[in-house]
Amino acid sequence: MPKIARQKIDLTSLEYRAKPFEAFGRLRDMGPLVPARIPLLGDIWLATTYAAVDELLKNDKLFCRDPRNAGKNFYWLFQLLMPGLFRRLAENMIGKDEPDHRRLRLLVDQAFQRQSIADMRPRIEQLVDEQLDIVAQVADQLKEVDLIENLARPVPLSVICELLGLPPEDRPKFRKWFASFANVRSLWGIVRVVPGLRKTMRYLRGQFEEVKRNPRAGLMTALVEAEQEGDRLSENELISMVMLLLLAGHETTVHLLSNSILTVLQMPHVRQELLADWWKVEPAVEEMLRYNSPAQFAKPRFVTADTTFHGQPLRRGETIMPVLAAANADPARFENPTEFHIERPRNYHLDFGAGPHVCLGLKLARAETQIVLERLFTRWPDLQPAFDPERPDWSKRLGMRALATLLVVSPGATNLKCEA
Repeated sequence: MPKIARQKIDLTSLEYRAKPFEAFGRLRDMGPLVPARIPLLGDIWLATTYAAVDELLKNDKLFCRDPRNAGKNFYWLFQLLMPGLFRRLAENMIGKDEPDHRRLRLLVDQAFQRQSIADMRPRIEQLVDEQLDIVAQVADQLKEVDLIENLARPVPLSVICELLGLPPEDRPKFRKWFASFANVRSLWGIVRVVPGLRKTMRYLRGQFEEVKRNPRAGLMTALVEAEQEGDRLSENELISMVMLLLLAGHETTVHLLSNSILTVLQMPHVRQELLADWWKVEPAVEEMLRYNSPAQFAKPRFVTADTTFHGQPLRRGETIMPVLAAANADPARFENPTEFHIERPRNYHLDFGAGPHVCLGLKLARAETQIVLERLFTRWPDLQPAFDPERPDWSKRLGMRALATLLVVSPGATNLKCEA
């Protein structure tokens, strides 16, 4: 087989944040599968069209998550050399194939079914209002308020702690431990999160021991009690599953919230439509997920057998990564994809993935975003950015379209108090 010319792509480039339609459009123009060389990941194929990404996510026979199931047996050595902390973190369903994935997913789904998101909405609204009170206090002191630091980051952490059933007084600990996770831009950035991970896992181990002795409301107890055909989650699986919820679920929602607030600040017509009719917030959030995809990529898959996929010959063991942001802006699937339409018909975006590995927390993320937008802009309908809305402060956060800051002009003490 002739040598393939691979594009050297820096996916941390600010162009993918600042001008995603142009940047990902160029990738799509190269074809549904683009041969690339990416730092840390090496040689890889990028799936760029909606059709290719959708099929890749759903076809778990041809594409697997565990590289060993694609003949990459040297990964056992990589796992052997991996620090025990990260080996324990890998004991969740996100990197598993069938039947292990199905087993874990059924147990976790069973636990999640006991936690009704609809029933949680009043409590989420209360948590958001409490955080907006803090925003008001900060605004009394400063001319500008960072809505990432004071709203988008603390709200998802409070909500996930509430969902898990963790004591409210422990949330400051989590904020401290999770602070380093926001700036993972390199291999060194991954190393820097290790101390916070160790403390979090040690704490969770103690919490699981406590709920085994004294069950309480929350997902941690539900996970302990979940049983499927006599099978239960092991201790490492329990810890790993909660860490997955805390890390993946929390961090993605932070950027979904901040990107959604940014969209309203940038687009007067969106603000006007929402303020006139908050029933539109549900389709608006779906369009924000498509238009401002916070998760730009899904986890890499590995080819299980020699095949031809969307016209491209692939060999067993090759790596292929779904580019969600490119798929969500594919004109072959979405009419006028570079335009924002609140009531876009058949808006089946792929930001939560698809197939057997579809995001577990998608209902919770949607609810949080809908509630934050409604409570924030109902309280301060004239909220204004403290930056050029066409030039936001984008971060180089790996794998995410993420803002570093989201500064807004303090509405002023009188306005704050009369609206509160």
